[in-house]
Amino acid sequence: MSNDLRDTYVRALRTTEGGDPLSRLARAGLQASAEKFSGLGLLESAAGPGLNFRLADPDNGGLIAASEVGDFLQRVQKAVARLAKARRARLADVVKLLPLDFEVARLDVAASTAGSIIVDLQPHVPATDEDRDRLTPAGVSWAEIGAVELVRALPEGPEDEESLDSLFSASPVVRRAVSDLIFKLPNPHLDISLAVQRGTGERIVSSLSAVQAESLRDRLQIIREEREIIRMQGRLDGLRTRRQIFYFETPAGAEIHGFVDESLVGVVKEHLDQEVEVALESFVLRNAAGKRSQRRYRLIEVAGQLSQLPPGSELDEDA
Repeated sequence: MSNDLRDTYVRALRTTEGGDPLSRLARAGLQASAEKFSGLGLLESAAGPGLNFRLADPDNGGLIAASEVGDFLQRVQKAVARLAKARRARLADVVKLLPLDFEVARLDVAASTAGSIIVDLQPHVPATDEDRDRLTPAGVSWAEIGAVELVRALPEGPEDEESLDSLFSASPVVRRAVSDLIFKLPNPHLDISLAVQRGTGERIVSSLSAVQAESLRDRLQIIREEREIIRMQGRLDGLRTRRQIFYFETPAGAEIHGFVDESLVGVVKEHLDQEVEVALESFVLRNAAGKRSQRRYRLIEVAGQLSQLPPGSELDEDA
């Protein structure tokens, strides 16, 4: 089968990512067709790792300047490279990025549809065996790891206030990567959609309206204070994977919830409903007006396994 047919199927599937009845119906029809004609390998084609984004400007009749698309491509690559470096070097924050950091987490433009401004990206495939050593031990590219972190950190849609709120408790590098994406946009009226496809076939979708982006820009400037590391024994009571929120019951019966990054999601799942020792990063938020928040928490260790994004108190501003 030609690559053209595979590409056409993948692109058609990606236009049905909405949650409305028509999108769900179209998606079901495409998947049923792929299963009926399984010999064509369409399902396998749609399961490869990749990232796509969609930009829309309702105030300009759907037209977007080419310079704005180019600017956003650079923002996506920068955010992905920042998150990949943090995971690779186990840093709480990454301020400086070197050319090597961009190369290790490089994304290539796979296809583009100018009419709808949907751009498909895929992790760069190293040309030599020596370059392939830059993959993780599991064979997953750093570009995929960074893209997953980025898309998970953003809301699923306009009503997803929980994801916006959980960013308060995310690690410094996650918040900095989101800032890469939305601060000083040449066109602040853009609605942004991102979707990442993992090599496992899992697909994660996020959507950020212009109004949400404006609110998020204000939230990301809030300061953290009174940081401390707390160790305790208790029961992992629940996990909301998409929003990266954990729930933990203390021996006294109180419930703590907060942010858990991608590198700990697997071990949290393994220990759900079990007594386990955890380490939490705890802090208070203060806005520009001096108003303080309730204490916030981020899970940094479960049953001896450490997060690949260490506590903010250990961050290296020159990293």
